[in-house]
Amino acid sequence: MHKIVKWAGFLCVSFLLFSGRPCYAVEQAAEFYLHNLQVEHMTEPLGLDEKVPHFSWQMQAAAKERGLRQTAYEIIVKDNRGQVVWNTGKVEDGISLNIAYAGAPLQPETRYTWTVKVWNQAGRVQEKSSVFETGLNLERQGEGDWSGAQWIGGDDDLPLAAHSLAVYKISYDMRLMPGAERAGFVFGANDSRLMDRNKNMYQLENKKDQSYIKLVVDVAGLKKSPAEPAKLKIYRSGYSPTDSPGQPLTSLDIPPEAINAGNLYTRHNVEVSSNHGILQFNIDGKKIELPQVNFWTAGYNVNPVGPGGDYISFPMVADIGFALDKGQRAEFSSVRILNYRSPGNTVFFEKITPDRPYTGIFSTKKTEGFSVSRDTYLLDGGKDGLLLTADPSHGSMPMLRSVFKVPAKQMAAARLYVTSRGVYEFYINGRRVGQDYLAPGFTQYNVTQLYQTYDVKEFIKKGQLNAIGAQLAEGWWSGAISFQGENWNYFGDRQSLLAKLVLTYKDGTQSVITTNPETWKYFGQGPVVLGSIFQGEIYDAGKEKAVEGWSRADYDDALWKKAKAVPADENTAFIGTWKHCMTGTVKEQNYANVSLIGQEGAGVNEVLTLTAKEVKEAAPQTFIYDMGQNMAGVPDIRIKNGKAGTKLTLRYAEMLYPENEAAGANAGQLMLENIRGALAQDTYILKGGDERIRPRFTYHGYRYLEITGLDKALPLRDVRGKVLSSVRDIRAGYETSSETVNRLWQNIVWSTRANFLSIPTDCPQRNERMGWSGDLSMFARTAGYITDTDRFLDRHLQALRDLQDPDGRFGDIAPIGNGFGGILWGSAGMTVPWELYEQYGDTGILQKHYEAMKKYMAYLDTNVAADGLIGERTLLELGDWLGPEYSKNEPVFLWTVYHIYGLDIMARTAAVLGQQKDADFYRGKYIQRKSWFNKKFIDPATHKTIKSDGSVMDTQTSYAVPLALGIFDQDNAPDAAKHLVAACTRENTDDNGVKRGPYALMTGFIGTAWISKALSDYGHSDIAYKMLENKAYPSWLYPVQQGATTIWERLDSYTKERGFGGNNSMNSFNHYSFGAVGAWLCNYSLGIQRDAAAAGFKHFVLQPQPDFAGALQRAEGYYDSPYGRIASGWRLEDHQWFYDAVVPANTTATLYLPVSSLPVARRILENGQPIDGNENIVFKGYREGKALYELQSGSYYFVIPDTGKEI
Repeated sequence: MHKIVKWAGFLCVSFLLFSGRPCYAVEQAAEFYLHNLQVEHMTEPLGLDEKVPHFSWQMQAAAKERGLRQTAYEIIVKDNRGQVVWNTGKVEDGISLNIAYAGAPLQPETRYTWTVKVWNQAGRVQEKSSVFETGLNLERQGEGDWSGAQWIGGDDDLPLAAHSLAVYKISYDMRLMPGAERAGFVFGANDSRLMDRNKNMYQLENKKDQSYIKLVVDVAGLKKSPAEPAKLKIYRSGYSPTDSPGQPLTSLDIPPEAINAGNLYTRHNVEVSSNHGILQFNIDGKKIELPQVNFWTAGYNVNPVGPGGDYISFPMVADIGFALDKGQRAEFSSVRILNYRSPGNTVFFEKITPDRPYTGIFSTKKTEGFSVSRDTYLLDGGKDGLLLTADPSHGSMPMLRSVFKVPAKQMAAARLYVTSRGVYEFYINGRRVGQDYLAPGFTQYNVTQLYQTYDVKEFIKKGQLNAIGAQLAEGWWSGAISFQGENWNYFGDRQSLLAKLVLTYKDGTQSVITTNPETWKYFGQGPVVLGSIFQGEIYDAGKEKAVEGWSRADYDDALWKKAKAVPADENTAFIGTWKHCMTGTVKEQNYANVSLIGQEGAGVNEVLTLTAKEVKEAAPQTFIYDMGQNMAGVPDIRIKNGKAGTKLTLRYAEMLYPENEAAGANAGQLMLENIRGALAQDTYILKGGDERIRPRFTYHGYRYLEITGLDKALPLRDVRGKVLSSVRDIRAGYETSSETVNRLWQNIVWSTRANFLSIPTDCPQRNERMGWSGDLSMFARTAGYITDTDRFLDRHLQALRDLQDPDGRFGDIAPIGNGFGGILWGSAGMTVPWELYEQYGDTGILQKHYEAMKKYMAYLDTNVAADGLIGERTLLELGDWLGPEYSKNEPVFLWTVYHIYGLDIMARTAAVLGQQKDADFYRGKYIQRKSWFNKKFIDPATHKTIKSDGSVMDTQTSYAVPLALGIFDQDNAPDAAKHLVAACTRENTDDNGVKRGPYALMTGFIGTAWISKALSDYGHSDIAYKMLENKAYPSWLYPVQQGATTIWERLDSYTKERGFGGNNSMNSFNHYSFGAVGAWLCNYSLGIQRDAAAAGFKHFVLQPQPDFAGALQRAEGYYDSPYGRIASGWRLEDHQWFYDAVVPANTTATLYLPVSSLPVARRILENGQPIDGNENIVFKGYREGKALYELQSGSYYFVIPDTGKEI
């Protein structure tokens, strides 16, 4: 018999599936014990900001006992003085999930001990204790009590990593000298990607000063005729094989109000902004009007790859300088590089001091024709012309430190409360506090921000001088944050820290140390030059010596400056209004009412370590490592005997260009087009000797890692990948007799890991990584099985509420908002809280979100037209996204389905919360809209789906979604199921006119989530299995056949025959949406299903669906439910099949076993014995081809003498 040993612990010590005997634990010490005590679904949480926390625990049988259940419980909560603040007394109830606190008001910054006592069915008692600790803000309003701590950071001299900055403004003054006709300013020069043929798509290998963008003010025509406008000419050199240094890309008219015959030789200001290569210009404040380049932005595009953030981004600021033709003379001054988005602070400006030697960025250039006078650069083209460039980069990410004396007293506790605008790592006495990456995580910072709480007692040295400090980086507060360059520095452009350290002594006294500019210092020349989520990390190990021991008390900080207060005001943050690009809604963004809330759920952590599998030399000193698995994370590289000053460049890709004609000379190189506007590049400068490269302030989505700068390849063992995720534990397993199906499951798990990273992202690699609501809505059910999503997605619902429009509309993206999608995306604000409730029985989530849900449903009502059709009537409302039959599925059909589904959820939610009047109201609207739908979208003669104009739809999606969500009425549903089967088993033609064979998956993001469920719900699991097992495009297994190790954005993102099929840009190889089939694998293939009447798995359903007619001979797996591990597995053999199940303690299950007849049901054996007389199994009859049983807790082994046909 087959045994699963890798899933040890199914019941207590091990669960041996299909062993042919009962699967019992071996521990005999007690009848049961308690474990997994949690508060708000967290174990021993610190900094809990909940006035009414909820308590949960699990029972576990210590031996082979079946039927173990809780009959009563008692909870006692005591404060840190031992005083009882809540005693439930003995409560006669079997619930052990989400018990709401109902004691005396909890106090902030207080440690509580809670003890739960449980009585079982035999009257035996066990008890167990745990702790939780409250935070600073139990009211969850405002910042809470930070004891006067201030946000602090560096000064106004903001750092600049010019070769990584893709969105910016440049401003300069220029004056042509009398007689001169033109002069140019240069930027984007000497980009290292254009100086190495392996780092650009065109195999360019420019020498120094051969690649640049040049802006030339040319008045030659104006000199000849006052009627002729002055020109702004744009030149591009070395960016494309077609570039010509002497030929402008374009020539733009300068408004005569700016430059005219009367002011030719006076000083003029030129301002250019670059948004991923789309340029806009102002001359003396007069805008040069330019046409729309893409959907988002007007301007002139100089990026040869493509306009805007959807393409590899050029030009960076890179090197800047001046260019004059021979015989031309000009003056330049007030050269500034500024951040693009408000507050638009300056990141480069040379303050030239008169009467002192010039020491600026051009001072090392011994260039004839260049000099400095007072505050002005003087330039003379002379006989040969002049081209002068230099790198304006300077500074590093902020570092902060302080010291304080600790009395020589016995310490009872030490707590650090800390957060940042940007991301941080905190240190005490030379040791890092915590293991999180990218704390405090991504939220809608202008409304809600998280802080972390750490127990730091062991870090503190009593009776001594102690030191604390923090390293800051951009995170999501600053830098790149989305596919729109306009969102660079979305919240602000200066990082800051807020911290409070509380030392409590055994004599009851306290010391409180807070962040403030009086006692803290700042340093801006540390080794972390840049820490950017999208752009990567620049680390100069040569700078480590200056900060060696910087977080210890004995460090000499004489070169450090006094820290500055950094409030979120118009000088440091975006303050003002912004307009939604699709809806036109105008919103105010400020920081007047920010709530600081203690960490909820997991942050970002290392969860796995991978070792490189292969390495190849792609070019001299360039090596590509294959990690063997697409992942989200950072490398961990060991360098031995490195040479000081060596620059290593690390680049990341999900795929390599294939060896085909389309790839050309790029074959075998990193495919970065799908990374789009994200640079995704780390730079490390060696200090010499043995070193370890571990970026900490970025992350990448990748399988392939390219390292440039090594003389020879590093051993595979020295190149590792740290997998980063907010998914600390995988809560479900699934395995079958098919390796390709097993790989599909693993791909779903890996995409969950990669995209549940602080927020639920769409992808982990490109310049997006955003909380797209539609993706999450479709995947939330699958995610709820794979990992514990309760706190993680509750956090995301907070972001949805933070961004909800005044009219009730939920955003398509959260945090930050904007984006597009419409009803199928915004409905996540309805579907996700309901999924969480059904999975975890957490009414608290529904209570918090209830009013927002009501507002959203009221908003949808306003979008129902007089003819009954619904639609937001905004730009880019999506339908069945990326489906092969996208154009055949009318979006308004799906919008209507989700409107009705939302009304159903609303009615159910109101009933759960005891809002019966609301429940009746929404149920009435649900019935009304459902009736209207069935009349509008169903052909009365054929019962096929039709569009709003009456034309036939008849697609997989149009049947699957309403069937799965219960939108067809009882007259239409049976025929809809038949039509769905027909749509699945016939040949279909996709939107490109290509015929696809039977069992092809013709659904997109929306339909895919529901098609298998719809088939199984109506008795067609055989068809669902055939679609699952199909390996031809489009199908779930097609990417697996192509080598996928994660779920792809497109089912044909890559093919061995056609490569990327022309979809190089929008082509994520780590996108969980099509992985929504994972819920069906758990719910139907394994048969582990929720009971709608008992949310949270107190009672659940086991309804395995063996693949009687297909290729799978077995399937087995588990789900770690809120009450414990549920296991389920089946195996087919000859004319019988075997089924194993584990029902966790304190739960019951209804089992449905598919058999052909009642007589066969009577012959089913459990553990080798007839079922009759078994007190833990009650036969409930035979119904619709299934034998029904009620199971008490325990392990079960059934032998069914039937494989779908009576023997």
